[in-house]
Amino acid sequence: MGWGCSGLGWGGWGAWGGLGLVGLILNGVLVLGLLAILGGGTVWLVRRLGRGGPVPEARTDPLEIARRRLAAGEITLAEFEEIKDRLRS
Repeated sequence: MGWGCSGLGWGGWGAWGGLGLVGLILNGVLVLGLLAILGGGTVWLVRRLGRGGPVPEARTDPLEIARRRLAAGEITLAEFEEIKDRLRS
């Protein structure tokens, strides 16, 4: 038998390159490893691109909070003016 194409596989090495069942198992582990790397990379990329940029810090300025509450209708204009006067003193 030479190095040509034989009935058992390419070059007379057998069905799995001369490694038999061990070669089949190693091939399966390689394929699963590559799929895991591709899946992990895809998850990382989606999370990285899905953020849309840095999240601005929430302002904790009391006057800004009072303005938001006035705009939302939680307090009246008189209450807002009273809060503003207290904060300035």
